Amino acid sequence: MNNTPEASLKKPLGVYAMAILFILAPLGNILISFLGSGLANWYEPPIFMALLKTISIFDWIWLGLLILTGVLLFIQHKLSWTVAIMSLVVVLGINAFRLFQADPNSIEPNFLKIFSILAVVTTLGVLVIAFYFKFPYIDRRTKWTSTEHNPDRRTEERDSERRKK
Repeated sequence: MNNTPEASLKKPLGVYAMAILFILAPLGNILISFLGSGLANWYEPPIFMALLKTISIFDWIWLGLLILTGVLLFIQHKLSWTVAIMSLVVVLGINAFRLFQADPNSIEPNFLKIFSILAVVTTLGVLVIAFYFKFPYIDRRTKWTSTEHNPDRRTEERDSERRKK
C-alpha cells in the first residue's frame, strides 16, 4: 500500500486569478476614467450613461479584448497565455501613449498623469511576472475549474490502471 499522498495535477490558481482580473479590468478602467472626469455626480445613471456614450470605438475594442482574453484563459488553451501577454503589451502601449499624448481637456491633467503612471507600472509588473512564469501548465486535462480529483498521469496509480486494461 502506498502511504504517500495521492498526486494530482495542480490547478493554476494564478491563471484563474489573472482571468478574473482581465474580465474586471474594463469596468475598473471605465470607473476610474469617469472618476477623473471632474464631474461631481458622474455615478448617477443619466450622467453615467451620457459618459458611456463618449467612449470611443477604439477604447471599446481594446476593453473588449481584455474581456475576451479573460474568457480565453478560462477555456484553458495554450494559445490563451500568448493572447494574455499580447493584450498586456497592447494595454502597456496604450497607457504609455496616453501618458504623453492624451487630451488634457477630457480628464483632469494631474489625475491623468498619476493614473497613467500607476497603470504603466502595474501592467509592466504583471508582464514581468507573466514572462517569469513563461507558459503555465494550461492543459484541458487538468480540469482546474472542476472539483473532481484528476490524478497526475505520471503516478503509479495511472500506470497500474493502464496495466489492468
